[in-house]
Amino acid sequence: MHPEIKENFQEKMRLVVLDLMSHMDEDIKAMLAEHSAKGLLRSGNTIKRTMDFIAQGNASLYQSVLDYFQDLNLAYYPTMEVDIQSLAISAQELYKTECLPRFQKSIELAGKPSLYERMLPEVESGMATDLAKFQNSLNAVVVQIKLSKEIPPMTKVLWGLEALLLLSIMFIAGMWFKDPEGNYEPLVVGLSIAMPLVLVGIKLIAKKVT
Repeated sequence: MHPEIKENFQEKMRLVVLDLMSHMDEDIKAMLAEHSAKGLLRSGNTIKRTMDFIAQGNASLYQSVLDYFQDLNLAYYPTMEVDIQSLAISAQELYKTECLPRFQKSIELAGKPSLYERMLPEVESGMATDLAKFQNSLNAVVVQIKLSKEIPPMTKVLWGLEALLLLSIMFIAGMWFKDPEGNYEPLVVGLSIAMPLVLVGIKLIAKKVT
């Protein structure tokens, strides 16, 4: 990956994390006010809701990585998937660093500070699950980019022509069926001859590429 693109990507993800944390702070503040009013502040609900906020933000972060990656419309290169995954993991580590103090504070407000170490693996497990889902989605996107790169533009044109010829034969054959006396045979024969020639062209281009 070009250093300037990498730097841009890192800055974009930093801004995404800052935005996610801003929204999380607002959500936590609103939740604490609600729980305080209902007498639920020192309860497991406070911890559970905070964990939900963290999980939602984590999934949103990975989706932002995928969206920005696709927006960049990069040309395929061999280490593309590894590079994007590395950037995603770095962004997630920043997100985790920001999240955990908020999670710990939420547990303390719930009056159960000793639960932090016990609940932390559950938070990390959710993050690991999101990473696995992200890796699968990233792989699918990279494969699509790779396949689109491997098909030369002329091949795409020839396949389009092949489809057009086939549709034309089907259309003319239908007209011939409705009007047996019509002079459609030369057209059908001519198009039928043209189709194999187009396929030969596609195969020749494929050989040149490989």
